[in-house]
Amino acid sequence: MEDRNIIKWSEYSGYTELTIPSGEIWMSESEMVDLFGVFIPKLRNAIKSLYKEELVRQYESERTIKKRDSFYVTVYNMEVVLLLAFRLNSYQAMAVRKELMERITRNHKPFEVILTATTGKGN
Repeated sequence: MEDRNIIKWSEYSGYTELTIPSGEIWMSESEMVDLFGVFIPKLRNAIKSLYKEELVRQYESERTIKKRDSFYVTVYNMEVVLLLAFRLNSYQAMAVRKELMERITRNHKPFEVILTATTGKGN
């Protein structure tokens, strides 16, 4: 059995928080259904469209792992989870998008670009 990181909703007294662990993330369909608040057929159609549109390659973005005894499950990498967050239209998917965008921009340091122009005339 393999340990893996997943994104999940953590419920505390009075509020719900999105937990995004550090490290490699691999999630099953049932875990993504819970994360995004959609039904399995909608999730599967969205994953199929990612492959059809060649946004990700199936052989790079999914793998099968052994859970216990003879029970195997297909898991998808963070790239698929991220693309699904922007593809699916649910309240939970919107919250995941918002949190991901906040985390991406949180430590972003602004920078300046200075352009100089010359007239082409030598002095």
